[in-house]
Amino acid sequence: MAVRAMTLRCPWCGSRRTFLRGWFRRHPRCRTCGIAWNREVGVELGAVTMSLIVTFGAIAVCMGVGFALTLPDVPLVPMMVGIGLVALCTPIAVYPVSYTMWLAFDLAVHPPDAAELEAAARAVADLSVGTTT
Repeated sequence: MAVRAMTLRCPWCGSRRTFLRGWFRRHPRCRTCGIAWNREVGVELGAVTMSLIVTFGAIAVCMGVGFALTLPDVPLVPMMVGIGLVALCTPIAVYPVSYTMWLAFDLAVHPPDAAELEAAARAVADLSVGTTT
């Protein structure tokens, strides 16, 4: 499921017709299997946490590489500008991946029960008829 999520596919069914509608917009459900990305209250917190961890990791790697390559005379201003750009660009770059990765984690920890799978199937059937739920 993690590999599917990293390639912006639905972690449950593997479809490219997932809940992502654009870089910053989402459908309420996967358009192929009907699994909802918002399975519980506070799901955004998990996705934001994943994005934050990746961003802090990227900052730490850039700082470490920058210091290692420029020791003993570290150019402070270029380092700060570079790290600032990494801090601004990384969350934007990983935004959709953080949602699909969190959904993959959530599905692995809490697999959908029969009622959720039935609701997903109904949502897909409604979507194919042309109504939205």
